[in-house]
Amino acid sequence: MRKIKAKLWTNQYVIIILLSLVMFASFYMITAGFPIFVSTITNNPAVAGIMTTTLMLASLVTRFFASVIIQKVNMKLLLIISLIYFIGTIALTFVNDSIGFLILIRALQGIGFSMLTILVFTISSNIVPKSRLGEGIVFFAMSTSVGTTMGPLIAISYLANFSFNSMMLLTLGLMTFSLVCSFFTKNNTVKKEESPQETEKEPFYKYMFDKRVLLPSILVALNYMAIAGTVNFIGAFGKEINVGGKISQFFIAQGIAMVVVRFFSGKIFDRWGHRILIIPAAVSGAAGLILLGFSTGMVMVWVSGLLFGIAYGIIHPTIQAWALTLVPAEKKATANSMLLIFIDFGLAIGSVGLGFLAKNVGYGMTFSYSAAFMIIILLLYLVGVKKTVALAAHKEKPS
Repeated sequence: MRKIKAKLWTNQYVIIILLSLVMFASFYMITAGFPIFVSTITNNPAVAGIMTTTLMLASLVTRFFASVIIQKVNMKLLLIISLIYFIGTIALTFVNDSIGFLILIRALQGIGFSMLTILVFTISSNIVPKSRLGEGIVFFAMSTSVGTTMGPLIAISYLANFSFNSMMLLTLGLMTFSLVCSFFTKNNTVKKEESPQETEKEPFYKYMFDKRVLLPSILVALNYMAIAGTVNFIGAFGKEINVGGKISQFFIAQGIAMVVVRFFSGKIFDRWGHRILIIPAAVSGAAGLILLGFSTGMVMVWVSGLLFGIAYGIIHPTIQAWALTLVPAEKKATANSMLLIFIDFGLAIGSVGLGFLAKNVGYGMTFSYSAAFMIIILLLYLVGVKKTVALAAHKEKPS
């Protein structure tokens, strides 16, 4: 008898994808728009950097506690409250435009967005059928990636013609749309796999950290260290090889590859697992970065963008789906929180470390050297998975 395939595209799944897409686009419109606005009220470019640092620190601190809070509170209610809170921080930008007040707003937004990201990641992973986890996580990740990409593009284009305040009104409307979507979500509670007595005895920190997710978290951090280089230094590299603004086409090539591979990578994960995806993705990512570093024209940039886009499209969602299979249902928030914390660390360390490297060896060689992150991902993954398989086999061996 043919097995009935579990439905993925339910009303709840579509709602959370729409909510996340609009939410991420709004947040990154604000993130890209703030430095442009700050440049009109102060000549000190370091102020924009302070705002970004404040946002990241507030977000990072919140992530350590968000997974614990999510375990204790109705997720739908917490999502609604968090969206109302974030909308309130947008409204505060109309109150005062002093630098100190704007830095405070960015800190408040860091807290709100940190809570929102863990909530939508956890709700989406709870909605997705276990048999289609890879496919569901990949399509959800695509929605957040599209929002992250579209947000800055919209902000930069919009602010070239209109005011910052009118853009904030636009983001206010978009976030209100996400709020309306949240009212149609359901509270995604999960049944605990341990007995209530065991769960109640678990200390506070166990919902902040789970060693089973440590290897995936380290791998995703290394991935974002490599990504930090392309995000931060690709513009300067364009000047270095005399192609100027055309270098931005790297991201077009990356985006095309990302969308294409994500249409089938989730199905591959569900059928054959993560090994068949992560190994070639890491190799492709390393090849793309090495080629980018030696690029002298746009053809090589395009090819490197396609190769790196394969890694970009596969590694994060595949590792996230894999991490969620390693923990019981009630620890999904913990797994998502750990992954997001390590992503933040990866971006921060990669931006600073590769920045120092670029100062000494140039942007091209920096990209080639950053291929080492992909090679380390491959080696750690092969060693770590081998140990995991060996440990599982030992546990299953009859005494």
